[in-house]
Amino acid sequence: RPPVPPAMACARAAKPAAAASAGARGGVRRATRRSAPRSNASSPVSVLAAPAEEPESVQEALQKPVHIKIDDQWYDATGYALAHPGGARFIRFFHGRDATDVFYALHSYGPNGATTAADRLAKLRKVEAPKEERKMSEQDAATVSSFREFRQHLEADGWFKREPLHEVRLLCQTLGLYALGTVLAATQPLLATISIAIGMQQAGWLAHDFVHGRGRWCEAMRYFGCLTNGFSTDWWTQKHSMHHSFTNEEHKDEDVMQEPFFFLQPPSKTGRPDSPVRKWQHIYGYPLFAITFWLWRFDSLRSIKRRGDWKEAVACALQYAWLFAVLPLPVALGSITLGGFLCGALVSATHQSEEIMDNDPTGPTAEYVDAQFRSTRDAECNDPISKFFWGGMDVQLEHHLFPSMPRYKYHRLRPLLQSWAKAAGAGYRISPWTTIIADNWKTLRNVAKA
Repeated sequence: RPPVPPAMACARAAKPAAAASAGARGGVRRATRRSAPRSNASSPVSVLAAPAEEPESVQEALQKPVHIKIDDQWYDATGYALAHPGGARFIRFFHGRDATDVFYALHSYGPNGATTAADRLAKLRKVEAPKEERKMSEQDAATVSSFREFRQHLEADGWFKREPLHEVRLLCQTLGLYALGTVLAATQPLLATISIAIGMQQAGWLAHDFVHGRGRWCEAMRYFGCLTNGFSTDWWTQKHSMHHSFTNEEHKDEDVMQEPFFFLQPPSKTGRPDSPVRKWQHIYGYPLFAITFWLWRFDSLRSIKRRGDWKEAVACALQYAWLFAVLPLPVALGSITLGGFLCGALVSATHQSEEIMDNDPTGPTAEYVDAQFRSTRDAECNDPISKFFWGGMDVQLEHHLFPSMPRYKYHRLRPLLQSWAKAAGAGYRISPWTTIIADNWKTLRNVAKA
């Protein structure tokens, strides 16, 4: 199932969406049941939600055309927007814009394991360019054209295909940490807590890879995050795809809107309310990441209840049954807390000290490829231990440009991407992981004193 597509919705919305796109009012009415905006779940410690859509009737919605461009072809997504599981606002951001690169980044289109999204795209009505078309600059157009050729070469060379041995290795490695902790829980609670906490962090990275991946294997592993960490796949998909589509954009990417806990920009610049504890955020900041998994679990349960998703409910119930019926309570609570810290301290580290782009209320502030280079820095991990704990987050730029590629291929891809970036004049940036953590702390300190 594709994650919150900017140009299409997931499999469950396909039939009503097709009817809506063709103008069938019955299909549109059914689709509107899914058009209510989902609650924007918090980033590691964010409690702010992106602005919600105003309620509107089907007739009002259909009077707002949504025309998007994919591969030099314009499509009418007006009716389809109403079927979008993340709300119509997401797709409307791309009205009059080229959504090709974000479409291929987040969807199943063939070379990455499935053709579901591409098949649905073909069913949308083709239209002429709208009057509101936003054209790229010559420089952006040249960069985008070169990048698309680069992506096609990677597709032809099989970079998006999954390798069974690597998949089994990562799965056994992660589940082995859970098993070891479970065995040690009664006699060695501290070691058990550490083992399960590391397993929870690794399970988070692995579930993240499955959610982005395409094909039968990733679909079969869709509920892995529910079973291992109590995280709703649907909730995570909505939140995370917004981050990928609008990386480091004010009012769109929650990972850079973490108030009142963290301020990555002074309130005088954002216009958002200040907090009396901001002046100490560089002191309490990193320890506070320990609540990451608690917040994600809470948001997941709230999302599951709101949607009535019984499959996710059952998967999460099994996880909580193991957590509190099998493990001693201190081990269970400690594992969630330590695992959350290990994940939260790294999950957004490669973005938080980079450029935060001003909000364009009509759509993306920058073209997709340009935005990823401006907002993302790779972390250099030169030893196997740091690479293990970073879990692929150290090759974040590669991931943001090719999210559906298996994470174990990113390090091999890095020199190829660096070579392409140099030829295209794109600013590829990489720093030691210790420097990135230090820069994040300095950002918290500087904003605390602002």
